[in-house]
Amino acid sequence: MHVAEFTLHAKPGHFEQVAEVYSEFARRFLSEQPALENVLILGDEAAGVVRGIGVFADRQAADAVNSDPEFAAFNDRVQPLLASSSERVELQLLHHYVK
Repeated sequence: MHVAEFTLHAKPGHFEQVAEVYSEFARRFLSEQPALENVLILGDEAAGVVRGIGVFADRQAADAVNSDPEFAAFNDRVQPLLASSSERVELQLLHHYVK
């Protein structure tokens, strides 16, 4: 398992719009990408931060997102709503506990 974390910093007054665009993209992308196991979309409205965490079957699948046309279209759509560049971090999943 491999994790990709993608953080967006919304312009003032655009948090809800960024969160909506991100959530809709994640919902569609999860249903279309077999190697994407699950996605969390998190937000801090006061800070204007919307963060997505995707858990992939392997690193190659996580890396492949960068060249996916749907991901590129999402970035193009959300870019005008952002105060700064998006941030992507890839992490190794060490443990995943679910009750």
